[in-house]
Amino acid sequence: MNIRLKVIFIVLGIIAIIILGYIIYKDYSADFKLFFDPDADRTQLMESIRSHKLKDALLLVVLTAVMCAIPGVPNSVIGILIGVSFGPWIGVLMNATGNILGNFIVIIMLRKFGISKKANRSDEFIANISRMKKPLFGITAGYMIPILPSVIVNYTAVKLRLPLKSLLLAITFGVLPTSFLYAFGGDALLKGNTKIAILSIVCVALLVVLLRFIHKRQARISA
Repeated sequence: MNIRLKVIFIVLGIIAIIILGYIIYKDYSADFKLFFDPDADRTQLMESIRSHKLKDALLLVVLTAVMCAIPGVPNSVIGILIGVSFGPWIGVLMNATGNILGNFIVIIMLRKFGISKKANRSDEFIANISRMKKPLFGITAGYMIPILPSVIVNYTAVKLRLPLKSLLLAITFGVLPTSFLYAFGGDALLKGNTKIAILSIVCVALLVVLLRFIHKRQARISA
């Protein structure tokens, strides 16, 4: 993918984020006012936020997908908003769907238009995954680590030329931990249940540490 084409896609993505963000802001303006009103009743706030229907659900899923597809744009705030608005289980489904769509679209585009020269530079993550006996596990683990940019994982997946069906499974399993974190964490914050929110963060943090340990061990074995 040449630089000009990449810039065009990124600019279009940013425009889409601005438009979607504005529509969602308008739909949530009453909720924001209640949230920042010190005299507002919590029950009234919860009823207002949980009153959003299919339209806003679809907008949030699309916004999650677009933000996921653009390098360097975090979608954690939207993920938490989804948990706040639609509860934990529907929130998990929405977060996972958005992230799956975003990553899969990027992989399809990279396969069609190619990888830029900058992305082809030797990277520690790409090199380690390439040496693993089961690189698909490494790809899945890469999607599970929130601090690792998904664009690096997508570049690696394309370079390894793994089957699209296998990559779809890897993305699905890979985005589930953070989808749970955002959905359950957002729901817990709305209900004032700080214990669940903290527990969700700790569980994902422990998972990240475990995955990094397994990833390094696999890389050493395969070296």
